[in-house]
Amino acid sequence: MADTVTVLCRMPHGLRLRISPEGDAERRAALSADKRPDLSPVSFVREIEINGANRAPNFHPKDNALLGRVGRTSVPKDFWDAWVKQNAESDLVKNQCVFAELNDSRANARAAEFADVKTGFEPLDPEELKRKGLAAAEEAARARAYA
Repeated sequence: MADTVTVLCRMPHGLRLRISPEGDAERRAALSADKRPDLSPVSFVREIEINGANRAPNFHPKDNALLGRVGRTSVPKDFWDAWVKQNAESDLVKNQCVFAELNDSRANARAAEFADVKTGFEPLDPEELKRKGLAAAEEAARARAYA
């Protein structure tokens, strides 16, 4: 069994994955429910920074095209399993913005599945804006400004 996994991140700038102490989240939730929130900084046991889509080998800053790109980071399997367990209800996990595979070939195949799936962090496409009528609104605003 492999002791590392390849974590793939579809977010542009990556993430810091943190594991909090066992039971800390439940303790804080209980205090908040009792209207006595713990306002101290959230502590963590371990932290790993994972690469985002802008670290993908096929990302070119000039084009700023993130669609279909994923950042890859090798992470200890025990860390990944613990992080997923603590964050199973997170949108990052549910929407597969962050996921892991055991080997590179499976990681490549999984990344290819998301080639056309948007995360919402892609840059705006000027042609798409024109199709939505924003160019016409912009022209009308210019005409009013110079009238």
